[in-house]
Amino acid sequence: MTTSAAPSTPFHDHDFLELTYVVQGRATHIFEDHTSVIGQGDYFIVDYGVRHKYTQIGQTPFVVVNCLFLPRLIDETLSGCHQFQELADHYLIKFSHRNLSDRPTKFIYHDTDGHIGQLITRLSREYNEKKAGHQEMMRCQLIEILIDTMRLVQRPGPEPGESGLVQFITDQIEKNFMDKLSLDTLARKCCYSLAYVSKRFKEETGMTFQNYLQSVRIRESCRLLANTPKKISEISGLVGYADSKFFNQVFKKQMGMTPREFKRLYNLKGTK
Repeated sequence: MTTSAAPSTPFHDHDFLELTYVVQGRATHIFEDHTSVIGQGDYFIVDYGVRHKYTQIGQTPFVVVNCLFLPRLIDETLSGCHQFQELADHYLIKFSHRNLSDRPTKFIYHDTDGHIGQLITRLSREYNEKKAGHQEMMRCQLIEILIDTMRLVQRPGPEPGESGLVQFITDQIEKNFMDKLSLDTLARKCCYSLAYVSKRFKEETGMTFQNYLQSVRIRESCRLLANTPKKISEISGLVGYADSKFFNQVFKKQMGMTPREFKRLYNLKGTK
């Protein structure tokens, strides 16, 4: 968390996420090749690798609060996350890209009622004072800011797709990933052919049904590995893998390390 009062900044990007809130003044902001004027009460989210700059307008100092953070502040299992939408999809936030009218990082938002400003102030206080539990408080406040913001770009009306067909399937995966699930069974429940549902699912999610199911199972296994003392063989069964050897193979393919290496990594982080 930093407060800065610079009349201008050069083009720059980051290898982390940035939440910027304008406290005072006005500036021209160039962001993703779009130019806009930002002022007191405006705020925005800058994704990994996005170049932006701003230049003060007038004599009033341009003052902003910057919250620079890595996704793992929200949850340790997000250590490999390098995109805001992946963070938004996380189980603690759960705003799928299909629920949004556009990318949340594309917009400048305005804090109409001052609520976001209050959360930013509390976030800064926790960061500066570092009292017991400050990281947990910061996590809660940041999640509230992100959810309030994504509500502003939430898609009105029903989900896109065939009457919520794909939404129904992804909901079933989220609720029942630990069970034996097949796209054929879910397609028959919806009275559609397997070929049609498979095609629609890939078009709307960018993944096959099996890959999507595996990603949810591995995401949940990461949460259990990082936050519980459960054995790897037990976690394997809890997330839907009867064969722990196959679980190890899928986990390593997605995470670049074995479950044991992942668990050791986060146990070490927890002792620092």
